[in-house]
Amino acid sequence: MSNVELFDTNYTNMDKLIELSQSLNEPKWLLERRKNAYHTYQELPYDKDHLFYKYTTFKDFNPKSLTHNWKYNGEGNHELLKTYEQNLKPFMVETTNTLQSSLPEDLQKLGVFFDTLHNLIKIDEVKAKKIISMVDKSTSKFDKLGSLSRAFAVNIIVLYVPKNVIITEIIGKITQINNSTTANFGEFIAIFEDGSQATYYNIYNDNSSDNNAKLYSIIETVIVGDNARVKSFQLQDFNPSAVFLLSKYSEINRYGVYRNLSHLQGGHLSRQNSFIDLIGDNAEGYDLFTMFGQNKQRFDVKSELKHTAKSTIGQTHARQVMMDKSEAVLRGLIVIPESGYDADSWLTTAGMTVGQGKVNSIPALQIDQNEVAAAHAASVEPLNEELVFYLKARGVNEKEAREMLIKGYFEYVFKLFNDINSIEILRDSLNLKWDLSL
Repeated sequence: MSNVELFDTNYTNMDKLIELSQSLNEPKWLLERRKNAYHTYQELPYDKDHLFYKYTTFKDFNPKSLTHNWKYNGEGNHELLKTYEQNLKPFMVETTNTLQSSLPEDLQKLGVFFDTLHNLIKIDEVKAKKIISMVDKSTSKFDKLGSLSRAFAVNIIVLYVPKNVIITEIIGKITQINNSTTANFGEFIAIFEDGSQATYYNIYNDNSSDNNAKLYSIIETVIVGDNARVKSFQLQDFNPSAVFLLSKYSEINRYGVYRNLSHLQGGHLSRQNSFIDLIGDNAEGYDLFTMFGQNKQRFDVKSELKHTAKSTIGQTHARQVMMDKSEAVLRGLIVIPESGYDADSWLTTAGMTVGQGKVNSIPALQIDQNEVAAAHAASVEPLNEELVFYLKARGVNEKEAREMLIKGYFEYVFKLFNDINSIEILRDSLNLKWDLSL
């Protein structure tokens, strides 16, 4: 069975799509959007440039055995938000069948919106249609599995920051799957108007105690306006039976700066397709990745930077640690068309293996403009036993020495993200996974 046929299930068909739309009382134009996304899913190849095709497999995973039962039952419990407040302070918590949004009143008065598209339609359908038009213009044929997520998304989350609004608090969303054997689809849209500034995060995890298979698939679109400054990070920490699929498209306009950090450490398989298009002159985009694998986990990540406009800066940096029999593949692609005069692009990926872990790095350049600066570097190395011995000679026991070297391997990328509060959240999660593995 091919990867494409694998996702043709009894809950991903046109009848189920119409049933979902009707259950959400959606307007006709939103139903048509779902239909268009489903047709795109059927038409697109699994991977347009074959960077995923030969490497990503879904062995030991059968989505046809799952059920699409993520039915939105209304607002969630305010108490769920409070359980996270001490450390993360999210403005939104999403579970298998509930969603609770709690955007501070002062941000609402500034015109910030952070809720479902369905609620935005009730408030201002014209704005909702405008936002969807912006998103679909760029991403209608972006990614096959992303189109499937768009077609069957129950919750379509919109984060909208108006022109020149500067947000000092971190805007957070936590998605928690608490049912087994489910296929869950979602969409996240983030629009930052000209001159705005914000930091936001998405955390994906589950609290189920079983190891039954489950799927979480999402498409995310980020549009950064002229002179806007945006940081985002995502943390994926599902249980070992889950499959996580993320298709992420980011568009950066004139003098805009976007810095994203993806920390992947959970699940049976994590597949991420990340694309940053620098469409405005002097735009900057930074795609950062950290991956920590154990047992038989697999991570398949593609990062593409496209320097469409002039004098743009783009960088991809990744650090991967694979222990036991886990595997990671990172494919980095820099694309500089003829229009990308004076582009400055850099791609680095480094991996550490422990035990039988495997790391593969596949950098690639596609350059049609001579007046650019572009380079890539890739390396894979085992845990340095000489450094372990060095630390032991100075009074550090072997267990602590290995822990220091493995956790410290990610610090290069963490520092590039340059946000102390965000990095502490990622470090805490990394520490928890490490402690649970002992």
